[in-house]
Amino acid sequence: EHSDIPEYPFTSRAERSLVEWLGTSGISNGQIDSLLKTKWMQDNPPSFKSAKEMWKRIDDHIEAGPAWHVKEVILPEAPNEPQILYYWDIVECLKYLEQNPAFDGFMNYEPVLWYSDKKLS
Repeated sequence: EHSDIPEYPFTSRAERSLVEWLGTSGISNGQIDSLLKTKWMQDNPPSFKSAKEMWKRIDDHIEAGPAWHVKEVILPEAPNEPQILYYWDIVECLKYLEQNPAFDGFMNYEPVLWYSDKKLS
């Protein structure tokens, strides 16, 4: 278990920050691979060598949440065009959130009002 390394499966806070940016920036896997081949990245290499390896590491170490459910839905307006509905069971989701220590201290059990400016409006 690597619970003593908060950045696991990455090696440092800086590397985890890089992975967060790479994963949310919208750049393609090919662009990530090109970035990893730059001189700067070769001189300061992360612990992964490709986008594929980065994603695999994330997938292998992220805790699985509730299972997806699938249901075919036939709408009265389009009986010949069945639709596929993917969904999570709300009770399973709540159980997952309640039992996951990553959310400890970050859950609200009553409405919260968030303001976008200092005028509180």
